Amino acid sequence: MESLAVDVIKSSKAIEELKVELLKAQWQIQQAQLNASEEQILSAIARLVGASYLLTRRLGFDFSRLDRVLYKEITLWQKENYLNLESEWGDLSLLLSYLVPEEN
Repeated sequence: MESLAVDVIKSSKAIEELKVELLKAQWQIQQAQLNASEEQILSAIARLVGASYLLTRRLGFDFSRLDRVLYKEITLWQKENYLNLESEWGDLSLLLSYLVPEEN
């Protein structure tokens, strides 16, 4: 029983640390933009994405489930023209085709 309690505490600590990492990554994106550093921007975005996947796992979900929910969310954004990203640049269609490439 003590082992289970320790595991829950460790998991809770990891969840809180990952949430902090998400906030830090957002801040790092802002800083990288101010520095106009492509490498720093991409590194910060990668940290944001990676921490999101790890948080998903710590919360008890499979990575593939996050992928499926992400696909549904992007499809919805495409229909709603989220932030005009689709009508202005076609970003959502491009992202969907990247995530789920058509087989020839």
